[in-house]
Amino acid sequence: MCAESMRLEPVEQISRIAGTTQTSMRHALEWRCPDCDYFEEVEGQIENLSPELQAWIDK
Repeated sequence: MCAESMRLEPVEQISRIAGTTQTSMRHALEWRCPDCDYFEEVEGQIENLSPELQAWIDK
């Protein structure tokens, strides 16, 4: 980590299902550093998310 401020960003995580051609997608939030590309998934729930972002996560 480079000690810069982390940003909360929505991401789509796509997983391949072994032995098939199927994929599985889920919506998640990650803390991401804009300078060094370090990231980690958000743990727990974040309060006061915008309604649009909450609706995207709930898809």
